[in-house]
Amino acid sequence: MITEIAKYWDKQSAIWREEKQEAWTLPETQYWLNHFKSLLPKLSGNKVLEVGTASGYFANILYLAGYEVTAVDLSPNMIDEAKSVSDNLGTHIHYRIMDAQDLQFPKDSFDLVFTRLMTWTTPDVEKFYSESFRVLKSGGMLLNFDGDFGDMQFSQEGHEKYPVGIMEQANVIKSKLDISKHSRPQRDIELLEKVGFKQIAVDTKAQNRILRQPEVASSLFQLTAFKP
Repeated sequence: MITEIAKYWDKQSAIWREEKQEAWTLPETQYWLNHFKSLLPKLSGNKVLEVGTASGYFANILYLAGYEVTAVDLSPNMIDEAKSVSDNLGTHIHYRIMDAQDLQFPKDSFDLVFTRLMTWTTPDVEKFYSESFRVLKSGGMLLNFDGDFGDMQFSQEGHEKYPVGIMEQANVIKSKLDISKHSRPQRDIELLEKVGFKQIAVDTKAQNRILRQPEVASSLFQLTAFKP
């Protein structure tokens, strides 16, 4: 399953880089930069691990916001694209190919673990949350943006630049995953509590506020949780 998911993301690496390259010219990049700057005073340090970095868009924003950034992704092609982006920007990020369910870092390594649109394609989300808990320092924060996609059928419409059949592949992968069988973020809260996180909070409109979009617009949910 992990190999299937890695190949799925490999196919999209070039288009993800292209789309995020365009995003650097849009106001949303500055909005995200401001948001991550605002988080720093709430943390005990600036060491962040981004899990599922894709082509490195958020890793580079985090670096520019003042973080020491380590970024991992399951897809080798995505990591190659991310390294190229950082080379062009002159940013210094530690990139590694890695499974979110098996983070190869010592315990108590990071002040923040950040991920966005990654857990919906993770076979064992509990393992990811457990690994995040382990690598976070005491007082560290997990920040996860994702959506409840279990009952949704993705369509190629609106994704014409993407490889043919990629949305159908997403539907097939999604149908095999346990997280797709549960209502989110309720299931996430259960798993976060199980592995030991405290101060768990859900905000369904956080991304709307960050990007200055109307609250009625569809959005991802934001999960925050802290390691005691």
